[in-house]
Amino acid sequence: MTLMLQGVRLARLATLLQNEVERIVTDKTGLEGTFDLELEFAPQGRRPVGLPGPPSPPSDGPPLATALQEQLGLKLESVRGPVPVVIIERAELPTPD
Repeated sequence: MTLMLQGVRLARLATLLQNEVERIVTDKTGLEGTFDLELEFAPQGRRPVGLPGPPSPPSDGPPLATALQEQLGLKLESVRGPVPVVIIERAELPTPD
């Protein structure tokens, strides 16, 4: 898979990576401004939400974490921390008017 982005902030890249790693990704680089990025990596076999069809076939590319470090000089680091949650206490069907 090749991810090509033009004029994006690293926070946007972090958001895009969330689907691939199935975890919350936040930008803690401290880098400001926008960047043009190209990242080639092997998808983990899942198709992004909303796209029909079977999972992508295996790829010869590097795993995402390796690709980020080798191609962009970025590192995914797993840490524990607070995450935003939504609590639904009650739900009701709408009443006809």
